[in-house]
Amino acid sequence: MRVLVTGFEPFGGHPENVSWEVARRVSCYSADGLELAVELLPVSFTRVAHSLRKAVERYTPDVVIMLGQSTLTDRVKLERVALNLMDSAMGDNDDYKPSEEPIYSGENNALFTTLPIKRLHTAIVDEGIPAKISNSAGVYVCNRLYYEALRMCRCGTMQALFIHLPLCEEQTTTNSEARRMPMADMVKAIEKIINEVTKDE
Repeated sequence: MRVLVTGFEPFGGHPENVSWEVARRVSCYSADGLELAVELLPVSFTRVAHSLRKAVERYTPDVVIMLGQSTLTDRVKLERVALNLMDSAMGDNDDYKPSEEPIYSGENNALFTTLPIKRLHTAIVDEGIPAKISNSAGVYVCNRLYYEALRMCRCGTMQALFIHLPLCEEQTTTNSEARRMPMADMVKAIEKIINEVTKDE
């Protein structure tokens, strides 16, 4: 069972990105029959798809678990759907600011994960870790990446899931409303998901 976990580089003035910090820590996780890899991805509408495709070619994963940072959530947020849409007034790390642009013209407006998202949610909550299922991954680079991954899943047996994470307690931010969670809880949640998807094989 090959699992690829991805995280993002820093963006938006944050000196670090919790998604990559969690991915780095998860890279130490081991289980029988598990081959685990982690990959750092750019916060770029135009470059992230190519980076994901290269990582998939390199590791040929059965499951891709993508992590992203959100200052608006106070829990582990499992994303059910990706939209065929890019929109950002803030811009990415390349200062690209798409305005209601489709990712792929003429393709599905939305793509859904085929992983058992309710079961994964229950597994996390049973560990005492706050979690929720979300039906919107936004329209920023996180969603762009998720749509690309789910599009790739249609061509084979690979499955994918995107997860938004709060800031960790140690992160600095100028956003006074940012939500936080202990790093250990986020790492435990992702390891639990890896364990659950591995059991399916």
